[in-house]
Amino acid sequence: MRICIYRSDGAPDLTLLLREGSPLPPIIDVRSWTKFKTVTEGEISEDLLSQIDGPGYSLVRLEPGLQH
Repeated sequence: MRICIYRSDGAPDLTLLLREGSPLPPIIDVRSWTKFKTVTEGEISEDLLSQIDGPGYSLVRLEPGLQH
């Protein structure tokens, strides 16, 4: 499984994690989010993977030291 990471200037404290091939959730305006990176499931912690597993996406607030 590959996970696409999206960032938005409108919500700099949030990161959207989307399972590759899944549609963007209806609450997300695709024009305001930019694909940042694609990673494999081994690069993401198990707790984040479990959040993505059901709906295919997760909006997460990363700790300040982990944001790039």
